[in-house]
Amino acid sequence: MPYSRRAFLLLGTSLVAAPVVTAILPGIAAASDFKLDISFLGNNRLQLTIVDTLFDESTPIEVTQADRVRWSPDPTNAFGAVGKLNRTAGYFSGDVHATAPQMFTAWPQVVKKSQLDGFRVGRPESQSRAAADRPENWNIEIDGEPVGIAGLWRKSSPIRTLAVTVRQWESTKRHLVTFELDRAIPSGAIVRIKGPSFAEKEFVKNSDLRSESVHVCQAGYPLDGPKKAYVGSWFGQDTAGGSGSTDKLLTPETEWNLVSMQDDTVVRSGRLTLAKPGSEPHREGLNFNGCDIYEADFSDLDREGEFQLQVTGLGRSFPFIVSSVPYEEALRLAARWYFHQRSGCEITAPFGEGRTRPRNGHPADGLTVWQTDLKLGFMRDGYGDTRAPKALSENVNALGGSDTAPERSSMEPSPDAWGGWHDAGDWDRRVQHMDVVFHMADIVETFRHCQNLDLNLPESGKPFSHADVVSRKSDTDMGDGETVLPDLIHEALWGASLWRRTQREDGGIIGGVEYSVSGILGSVSWNPVQKTYAYGPEEWAAYRFAYGAAKLGHVIFHVCGDTVLGRAIVAEATRAWLWAERQPTDHLSKAARGRVSQIRSASAAVVYRASGDQQARKVFEDQNPFVPQAEKPDPSLKKEVFPSAYLEYVRAAREGREVNADIAAAIEKWIRYRALKGQRMGRDYGLHNTADYPWGLGWLRFGPGSNWRAGQMAMLFALEGEVTPEVHSAAIEGMWFGLGCNPANVSFVQGLGHRGFSDPLLTDQRGGEKIPGQISFGVAGGKMYDWELRKTAGAFYPTDQQDWPIYTQIFESHSIAIAAEHGIKSNAMEWLVACALATMPA
Repeated sequence: MPYSRRAFLLLGTSLVAAPVVTAILPGIAAASDFKLDISFLGNNRLQLTIVDTLFDESTPIEVTQADRVRWSPDPTNAFGAVGKLNRTAGYFSGDVHATAPQMFTAWPQVVKKSQLDGFRVGRPESQSRAAADRPENWNIEIDGEPVGIAGLWRKSSPIRTLAVTVRQWESTKRHLVTFELDRAIPSGAIVRIKGPSFAEKEFVKNSDLRSESVHVCQAGYPLDGPKKAYVGSWFGQDTAGGSGSTDKLLTPETEWNLVSMQDDTVVRSGRLTLAKPGSEPHREGLNFNGCDIYEADFSDLDREGEFQLQVTGLGRSFPFIVSSVPYEEALRLAARWYFHQRSGCEITAPFGEGRTRPRNGHPADGLTVWQTDLKLGFMRDGYGDTRAPKALSENVNALGGSDTAPERSSMEPSPDAWGGWHDAGDWDRRVQHMDVVFHMADIVETFRHCQNLDLNLPESGKPFSHADVVSRKSDTDMGDGETVLPDLIHEALWGASLWRRTQREDGGIIGGVEYSVSGILGSVSWNPVQKTYAYGPEEWAAYRFAYGAAKLGHVIFHVCGDTVLGRAIVAEATRAWLWAERQPTDHLSKAARGRVSQIRSASAAVVYRASGDQQARKVFEDQNPFVPQAEKPDPSLKKEVFPSAYLEYVRAAREGREVNADIAAAIEKWIRYRALKGQRMGRDYGLHNTADYPWGLGWLRFGPGSNWRAGQMAMLFALEGEVTPEVHSAAIEGMWFGLGCNPANVSFVQGLGHRGFSDPLLTDQRGGEKIPGQISFGVAGGKMYDWELRKTAGAFYPTDQQDWPIYTQIFESHSIAIAAEHGIKSNAMEWLVACALATMPA
C-alpha cells in the first residue's frame, strides 16, 4: 500500500533579519525527515533543538465489496478495530453508517533513519544514560580549534505518539541540548559539531537567531494595554542529575531591544526586570519554573506592526503583532470550536472553513443509541465511583444481551438521543455540558460585543424557525419565526438540543449519551466501532439541565427578543427542576446528597430569576452558602461552587423580583471580594490569581495557563457595569501563557501562534487536519497516569516527571491526556469566557 510522507516538524521557523542556521543530519533521505536548529547563549554556550523519530502514515482508504477483509470488531477494546485488508495490517472504522463508507488505515511506520540512537536510553541496568548525555561523545571546534565541554544538559519530551501495532507505541521527540564550553565563541566564528547519531556539521555564530529562552504572546499584544515578554529557561539535567538554566546568563543589567520586522529598526529598548526568582516558591515550597524569570516591559509602545524582542546574549523571540484588536480571532475560534464538536451535524463547505465531516452521532444514519436505566451521577464522570464501561457491560448482560449484541436484550433504542457536543477525546455527551450553555448565554447577556459574533454557522443570521436550523426538538419548536438569534445563542441551542429533545413527558432528564469505550483506533464519530448508550433520567441531571436551560431561555426572551422560544425553554427548565424536586434522595450516600444539593441550590436561583417560581425561590433562600434561612443549613453548599448562579439571584432582584435583601447583599459583597482579590502567585508569564484555585497542582488543567477566574471578573462587570483598567489588564495578561508565552513556546490553541501544540487529543481521523480553536490543557500539572507513561516510555529526559519544574511539563502527545486533552466545560469554556472579557471594548 502506498504511503504519503507527512513530515512532523513543528519547531517553527526563525523569522529574523539575519539568516537562520539549520542542518540536516546525515543518513536522512530528505530535509523533511529531520530538522535541527542552533542558537547561541552568552559568550560560551550553544543550544541544539532536534526532532527525533518521524512517521510514514498511510491515507485512509474506502473498503469495498471486492476487498478481502479480516476483521472481528470488539466495541470494548481500544484496539478492537484492528484487522487486515487484502493482507495489509491496520485498523478499520465501523460499518453501519447509511451513506459514509467504512475506512481502513494501515499501521504507520517509523522512518528508521529518523531515529537517533544516540538519544535513546536503554534498560537501567545496562544503560542509564544516553550517549548524547555524555560530553566525551561530542567533539566541538571553534575556528578549527578543539574546545572542551564544561557542561552538558538535556531535556527531551514527546511531541507526537502513535501506535505502530497493537499496544506498541513510538513517539516523536523534541530534544533541547545545551553545551557550556571552556572558551568563548567569537561573533562570526565557525563552529563544527560532531556527536552521537550525526556526523560533523558546521555553523556560524549569529546573535540574531531565535532563542528558546525568550517567550512572547505569539497571538500579539493590544496597542492600548499591557505588553510584556518573559525571559529565562530551564535546560534540563546533566548526567549527575544537576539542573542547568539561564540563571548565569541573565541579570537586571541585561539589555533588550524591540525590533520592527518592517525595517529592522529598534523601536524600544530597556533592561530586564526580575519577575520571579527561581528561589521563590509558587506553592507548597515549589518553584514552577526551575530558574529565574525576567520581564521585558514595552507597554508604552504606541504603534502597530510586527515585532521581535531581541535579548542581548540570547537572541530573538518569535515574531508577534501589536494591534488594536489582537485577540478577536482568539475569541472567534474559541466560540467556533464548539461547532466542530457537534454531534448529529454534518460539516460542509463553507462552514467547515477547510474541514469537512459526515453527519455523526445520528440515529437516522444507522447508529443505534440503546436506552439504559443507569444513572450518570453514579459514574466517575458524575459524583460516584463506578466506571461507565463496566457498568454498561453489566447492565446489558443483566438484560439478557451482551456488549457485542445489545439488540438481543430487552433495551429499546432512543432515536431522539442526538445533538449536543462531543467531549474531549471521546464522543460522550454528558449533562454537565449544560454549564457551557449557561455561560454562552451569560456571555451574550454580559458582553454586548459578543452578541454580534459572526461564527459562520449554518444558522448564522437566521431565526430559530429557519430550515437550516436543525437543533429544534420537534417540528412545532419554531420560536416566534422572525427574531434573528446571535450565533453564540444558536451554538448554545445545539448544546442543549440533546436534553430538550429527550426530556420526558413528566419533566425527567437523562444523563446523556455514552460510548462503550473511548478512543478505539480507527473508529470515527460518524461510523464508530463502539456501541452507544443513553443514561436514564435522574434528579442530578434534571437540576443541571435546569441550570443551563433556564439561563438560556431567559436570555433568549429578554436579550434576544424571541419571547416564544425563550418562554418555552424556561418552561422546560422549570418542569425539569420540579420533577427533580419530586425524586427521593434517601438512596444516595451522604457525599452524593451533597453534590446533588449543590446543583439543586444553584439551579434554584437560576430558575427563580427566569420563571419566578416560588418553590425555587424558597429552596435557594432556605439553602444557600451565604445567609441560609433554614434551621439546619446544608454544610455541603460552598460559595466557590456554581458562583455564577448566585449572581442570578442578585440580577433577579434588580429586575424587580422579590428577594431576601440580606442574601442579595451578602452575595454582592462576596463577588466583589473574590473578583477584586487579585492574588498573583506567578508574576511570571502574566499569570494571575493562581492562588484562587482550590484544586492543588491539578488547577493547571482548568485553563490554558490563564490561571485567573475570568468568570468572577465577568460577574464584577455585571455588577458594576464596567471593568477597571487593572482588571482588564489582568485578563489580557492571563491570555499570554496559553498563546505561546510559556517555557516551551507552544500555543495551546490550534490556529494561533507560530508553534502549535503538536499532538492535541483528537479521536476522529488521527493525523488529519487539526481543528482551529481546539485547546489543550497544555501543562500536565500533576502526576501522570501509568497508561500515559507506558505509551510514551523512552520519550522523556529527565525520565522522572517529578524532576521537571511544573511549568515546563508541556508534553505535546495525545497519549498524555492530562496535557493534550480538551474539556467542553473546563478549559474550553473558561477560555471562551476569558476571550470575551479580554476583547471587551474600552
